[in-house]
Parts: sequence; C-alpha cells; structure tokens
Amino acid sequence: MFNKRRNAVLVATAAAALVLAACSSSEETTSTEETEAATSSAETSTEEVASTCESINVFLIPSPSADAIKAMTPAFTEATGIDVAFTEVEYGTAHQRALLSIQSGQGEFDVVQFDNTFLAAFAKAGALTDISDWVANSAEYDINDIPTSLQNYGNFDGAKYGLMLSTEPFIQWYRGDIYDSLGLQPATTWDEYKANADAIQASGQASGQMMGFGPNTTWWWMQLVWSFGGTLYDSDFNPTVNTPEAVAATEYYKSLLASSPQGALGATGDDVTLQFVGSDIGQMVQYSGYAAGIFDPENSPNAANIRVAPVPAGTVNTVELAGWNIGIPSDSPSPECGWQFLEYMLGKTNAKTLLENGAAAIGRISIIDDPSLQEKYPYLSLLNIAPDVVVNTYPQIVVWPEFDKVSSDNLAKILSGEVEVQAGLDALQAALEPVLAKEPK
Repeated sequence: MFNKRRNAVLVATAAAALVLAACSSSEETTSTEETEAATSSAETSTEEVASTCESINVFLIPSPSADAIKAMTPAFTEATGIDVAFTEVEYGTAHQRALLSIQSGQGEFDVVQFDNTFLAAFAKAGALTDISDWVANSAEYDINDIPTSLQNYGNFDGAKYGLMLSTEPFIQWYRGDIYDSLGLQPATTWDEYKANADAIQASGQASGQMMGFGPNTTWWWMQLVWSFGGTLYDSDFNPTVNTPEAVAATEYYKSLLASSPQGALGATGDDVTLQFVGSDIGQMVQYSGYAAGIFDPENSPNAANIRVAPVPAGTVNTVELAGWNIGIPSDSPSPECGWQFLEYMLGKTNAKTLLENGAAAIGRISIIDDPSLQEKYPYLSLLNIAPDVVVNTYPQIVVWPEFDKVSSDNLAKILSGEVEVQAGLDALQAALEPVLAKEPK
C-alpha cells in the first residue's frame, strides 16, 4: 500500500564503497516479456522518433511508479517497435547493482531508475548521461510544463542526469472532522502546528500529531532544521548540526512527542502513515508519495475526512522534496532509444496515463491543473511549489547513506532522553566530521 523503498535503513558505509563493493544479485528478477498489465490508454508520443534499435533493457526498483511504467510498455512497443526487457532489483542492493554494472562498461542497461539520494554518487562516478540537451529540445517532455521550483530536480553540478519519476514534497495532512469539531485551521507556522496538536491531544478525541521518531528520523529533522534557519554542513563539508538554529529545531521536534501516539518513538516512515490512516490522529507531516494509500477507503477508514495543506513555515519558508529519478546510464548501448522511452513515459502526452496507472504524481502543471484529477487527487495543487518557497532536497553528497545512519543513531539518543539536546547535537557534530571528510571534493 505504501512507499516501501524509503523504509530501508542503509548500512553505515562510506559512499566511495558503493562504487567499489561487490553486491549480491539474489533479489534480481529479469523479464523479457511484455507485461500482462498493459493499459491500452497510453497514447503515441507527439514527437515520433525513428527507432534506431530493436530492444532496450530498463533497470527498475520496485515501486508504484515502476509498476505503472511496466503497464504502459506494451503500448510503447506497439507505437515504436522497440521491445523492452526489465531488470528489477530491490532497493537495498539496487544502487550497488546498477552502479557496478555501469562502471564495468557492460552496456547492460539503457534506462536506470535511482533514488535522488544517490544522484551525487552516480554523477561523480560518471555513471549517468547528461540529458540536458534532450530535455531542453523536447517539445514532448516540455520542461516548461513543470513548475520552475521543480525543474532542477535531477540536476547535479549544472547538468541534468535524471528526470522526475515522482514528485514527493512534505505536506501537512489533517483530519477535517476533528479540526471542524475543535474549530481549528491548518497551520501556516510550526508554532500553529504544535498548538493544533496540543489542542487535539487535550480534547481526548485523538492523538495530536504524527511524525517519524524512529529509523527514518532524519526526514523530519532535516525539514525542521532548514525551517528554523539551520544547515547540515557548510561549503567545505564541515558539519553545522549543533548551531543555535539546529538546537531550536531539535528541541521543537522532541516536544512533539508529548502529543504523539504511543509507539511513535520507534515509528518508521511507513509506520507514520499506517498509524495515521489506521487510528485517530489529528494531523501528520508526510511525503505526498503516500497519497494513494492515504486516500484509499479500503485501507484508510477516514479517507473521506482527510485534507491537505502546505507544510508549515518557520524562520525560513521551506519544503523538503523527495522522489525517484530515472535517467540514462553512461554505458547505454542505445541512449537515443533510452531517451525515446523516457520521453514516452514521462512526457506531457502520457502524464495522466502514468498517474492513473498508479504512479506517484509528477508535478506537471497540466496534471496539477486538470479538473478531472483534482477531486480524485486533492494533494496535486501542493506539487506546484511557489517560487518564494525554498526547496531543499536530500543532501547531494556521496556519503549520504553514512550521514543518514549516523544522524539517525544520534538523534535516537536525544529523542529518547538518553542525552540532552545540546549534548546530543555536539556528539552528532563530532560523529559527522569524519563522515563528511570522506566526501569527494
């Protein structure tokens, strides 16, 4: 039901090891047959490109977006004559598997899906093709159909290496029935968010709020640090996580435990959503990528009462943006055909078809403004992030997996009360120094 890939806690390993380490392919499955789940509604691209290949191999990581791509592939093959084989590898080993293959120059894949957290590792390893010119010159992809605030997603060091396969900003979810009964309005600031949570908790109707305080704690902590005017590291990759701004953000984060349901302290990213839809909780901050499950009445008893609003603002009005990327590996034997595949799947013509096949929404203006979709997907308007909102993605550093693990482990001690906030962040600062020192300059 939910976005399982984000629930993995990656082992603490230097990102350079991702480039060199051996990996197991025991979770890999390859299919050369057209998927039976094909939809007949996918349309032919408005930019017909003469096929220069008979087949391509597409590397996917299991996700709703990957399933939607597979469902649309028979129509792509019919329109272009290009057969598509899929290699699917579970999230835990997918990035190693893809990167090692590309670096070996096997020419195994023509298209590769990856999480934005690994963009830096792939780009610095020379594993991705710069698709900037294709994007700029494609009327079918139509970069101007994507809000300006989102157009740089998939960019690294001035080049575009990935297209958005999903657009997943943090948003505020709340129970309209509980809010109405208490006369509450969705929060525009973090002070208002806490006041609403406290009021809901005091009413006895429900737990006040839900965020993740477990293995994925860095998701929410980063949002708050940025909102409170803090940073994670400076331009020389020195950590900056024990500043007054970071302390204030972490103290605020910890204070929300008082209005959270029992068990929140260990909640993973998926647990946050599961508890929100399965019990009485007044409000939640979570990625928009969970929307399909949240609004599914079969799995979400209060689906009809759930409403959405932008994430609250702090000293800085900012939103954390996550989501899948997909691009063309640097050793692709057929990069032009890989681009033709991406253009067909992610271009303007078939954007609605991709969404209706179960993919997480891509923030296209033509999708966001489509009246036929707005009622079914009420969160779509929030994907059009205003130009004055600062968009922060996961840190574009090669050592992100280790940074994430070290941060999560140290934050757990703070949230549990094992250490005080300032002392805990001082310890995190010291622990991150050797991690960030490994970042390739």
